[in-house]
Amino acid sequence: MNEEEMQARLLARDDAALASIRETWGRPALALARRITGSEEDAEECLQDGLMAVWETVPPKRPESLGHYFTALVRNAALNRLRDERRQKRGGGTVNEVFEELEYCASSKDDVEEAVAARLLAERINVFLDSLPRRERELFLRRYYDMEDLDKLAAAKGLSKAHASVLLFRTRKKLKAFLEQEELL
Repeated sequence: MNEEEMQARLLARDDAALASIRETWGRPALALARRITGSEEDAEECLQDGLMAVWETVPPKRPESLGHYFTALVRNAALNRLRDERRQKRGGGTVNEVFEELEYCASSKDDVEEAVAARLLAERINVFLDSLPRRERELFLRRYYDMEDLDKLAAAKGLSKAHASVLLFRTRKKLKAFLEQEELL
């Protein structure tokens, strides 16, 4: 079933669309949730949460890319689960490292003004990412969006861990300078 058929079936409230979504995009979404939560069981629950969120939000929403929309829902479910877990107990891991590395570039608070600022920040970060060479952009996104472990990411890109770390550091530094120039810091 292609994406248009899945969207049409969702609009018609045919739950067969959920099975197709899971079959088509479930594996990468599950891998992303597993990297974030560090648990197969939690990742599976996040996948189910993502499927439920698709069912509840389409319609009225009609995402341009159902695959990206579903993956983002699963990612958000995993991040929410991790945040809730961190509230209960403070821990380490790749995701905490990622947040610590990005902490000085951007911060967020839970109010309307900050939500608007976060949307603007996201738009400007996308502009920044579009300006990067492909290798740097992929490295940055895989580390900070997909939350991949630095050792595995470096190996996948054919880099040493130190080289990947330096490239990421330089990209974060460029991001900070860009955000300061845009007067967003």
